[in-house]
Amino acid sequence: MARGSTTHEVMAEVALRMFAERGIDAVSLREITTASGQRNKSAAQYHFGTKEQLVREIFERHTGEVNAHRQRLLDALHERGGRPALEELADVLIRPLAETVDGGSHYARFLARVSTPPWIGALVHADPMATQSVQTVFTEIAQLLDGLPGPVLRTRLALAMMLTVRALAACEHTVAPGSPDDARRVALLAAQLVDTTVGILLAPVSGATRDLLPDAAEPVTDDSWPWHLLIGAEAGF
Repeated sequence: MARGSTTHEVMAEVALRMFAERGIDAVSLREITTASGQRNKSAAQYHFGTKEQLVREIFERHTGEVNAHRQRLLDALHERGGRPALEELADVLIRPLAETVDGGSHYARFLARVSTPPWIGALVHADPMATQSVQTVFTEIAQLLDGLPGPVLRTRLALAMMLTVRALAACEHTVAPGSPDDARRVALLAAQLVDTTVGILLAPVSGATRDLLPDAAEPVTDDSWPWHLLIGAEAGF
């Protein structure tokens, strides 16, 4: 951590690394306290209350930074004029997340951990502004693909995000600081994730899928699905 960082910030960054490397369930608040060099064994509880609150704070802080980057890219598309193409929206969705993957980063692995039950439940009360740009991009994609049934679109977006997060998480620990080859490899992975996302969204809807779609118009959310908090009525479609 940079000189001048507060104890609170140091502990949050230590927790991010430990959660990413070992899993959230495998790390206790006391271990985070010890790894942060704190003598008071209750320091983590004092600063964050519960592990759920700590997970939420880490998510809001780091996802908020990615959100701000994504919003800048989206604003630049809109300033150009005209409706963005699907490929451009997929790029805006994925590239800010991919650009967090550099030597020593842990955010993608943390996000993969927190995007699965039961820890996704910790995000129920997360600040919605941290993910506002994702919801905006989802809504614009929905407007472009208004011929797709709502449940199909929501599932495809969920699948695309699951693939993106897990692919970046798998790559993250292999990236060396300052390596041009690794930076190119991450950029190539991001470009292929954009291509794959477009392919997922534009794939034909089979008769078998249409036969199995629910009759009810209301979206069905399922706690076993990562990203369900961002997909549905809350996202504007």
